[in-house]
Amino acid sequence: MTTQETGQDAVPAEGTVTVAETGAGTYTQQITAGHHQFIADEPRPVGDDAGPNPYDLLLAASVHAPR
Repeated sequence: MTTQETGQDAVPAEGTVTVAETGAGTYTQQITAGHHQFIADEPRPVGDDAGPNPYDLLLAASVHAPR
């Protein structure tokens, strides 16, 4: 994500999450959450297993271990 005026990376507003196809695989998605970026994908043989699948991400988001 870049701004047209400067050509530099735009900083999304706090709480902004975007998901975009990467073009690298059938289900591979680039997820941007604030200034963090990561990949999600489906496991083989459906996807390319390039990252955690959506159910893994949902499970990880719902688990909280107090420190």
